[in-house]
Amino acid sequence: MEASPQTPYLRLLAAGSNARGQLANGSDDDSHTFKECRFINCIEGILPPNTLGILQLATGANHTLALLEFDDGRRELWGCGDGRKGQLGPEYMAQLTEFTPISMPLYKYYASQGYTCCLIAAAWETSYLVLKLPSRPDVVISMGSNDFGALGVGTKQATATPAVLSFDHLIIEGRSINSSELIVESIVAGPRHVVLHVRAVLNSEHMLIGWGLARHGQLGDTKIVNYDRPHIISLDISLDPVQTCSLGLQHTVVCHQSGQTTAFGSNKKGQLHKMDSWGRVRQVGCTWNGTYLLRDDNGNTLLSTGSNAHGQLGRESQVEENEVTVGPVEFTLSHDGKLPSLRSFACGSEHVIAAISPSGSSDTEVWGWGWNEHGNLGLDHTDDVPKPIKIWPAEGHALDGRIVRVWAGNGTSWILLKT
Repeated sequence: MEASPQTPYLRLLAAGSNARGQLANGSDDDSHTFKECRFINCIEGILPPNTLGILQLATGANHTLALLEFDDGRRELWGCGDGRKGQLGPEYMAQLTEFTPISMPLYKYYASQGYTCCLIAAAWETSYLVLKLPSRPDVVISMGSNDFGALGVGTKQATATPAVLSFDHLIIEGRSINSSELIVESIVAGPRHVVLHVRAVLNSEHMLIGWGLARHGQLGDTKIVNYDRPHIISLDISLDPVQTCSLGLQHTVVCHQSGQTTAFGSNKKGQLHKMDSWGRVRQVGCTWNGTYLLRDDNGNTLLSTGSNAHGQLGRESQVEENEVTVGPVEFTLSHDGKLPSLRSFACGSEHVIAAISPSGSSDTEVWGWGWNEHGNLGLDHTDDVPKPIKIWPAEGHALDGRIVRVWAGNGTSWILLKT
């Protein structure tokens, strides 16, 4: 298979935890440096021919999903890692150490009708797909483990059979709704709970729907241990719809279109501290026990709060016992004494990576900090990193290329390059 020399290549790099092959580098050993991911039957280190990009990448405990977009408009779901609970579909119930196209009878059925996979998410050992077709109802599919009701299908026992979620039991304004009335705007999963941002077709009302572990209030109340079917979260977002949403282990943070934030769930580690006091927020992110807010100000300030047990707040702690502080992540000043420009960031389980441009430069670098037990910062060691340092381009690494996007997972980090 020869690639045209004029064609720009997309390469996906990954580092960190790899016990079940979730880094797709052909092994199941942790990788302490960034290595190229493999895509089955493709030139080693390069994404499939005619791939325009990776629309979404989602990581579970030991599995990874990637939604690829091609130049003819096609979208394909690829996966790797642990499939023993059915999280990669019924065809792959062992493990995959290379990215492989994921298909299943249920998916093929909807694809034959013209549906396209548009959104993906992954909880601990469960996967989620949102399929769309204009003028037809959105379809939400779950597959894998049903721990804490993660499948959202109401059954208590685990099942490896992919299932379509129903929303017919939900009541809005005193009446039942059916799934055809809801448009899924986004789906986000933490390790143990899931949140959908949906819009009602009839009145364009926005709402949040969730399921999974709930006892810490991460789905809006603490009366229920877990919801095994979709449940309307009691947060009125009709006047200020959701811009982005992020989930930690036991908490949920919503960024509204106004730039305000709302947070609920556990505050045991201070992860909800002063969440309602900030404006001009354009992106939120959650580690398992922390919260990060990217502010739309001159410095693109990244605020952090919550657990700092592994240096994941990216700043000097200055925290007395039982006291929590919110403060900016401390990036090293550029050579001209100015702060670098923060383009985007991604939160892993207890580490964070960010795409930044040094002051006065249009180049992009990847910086990281926090928990590094699996070598997930790609620095060729496993010591935690308490303040942001450059992790890519890595010293002595032959690969070059423009950084397109970064992701972070459960002890894993990912960089998409165009070369």
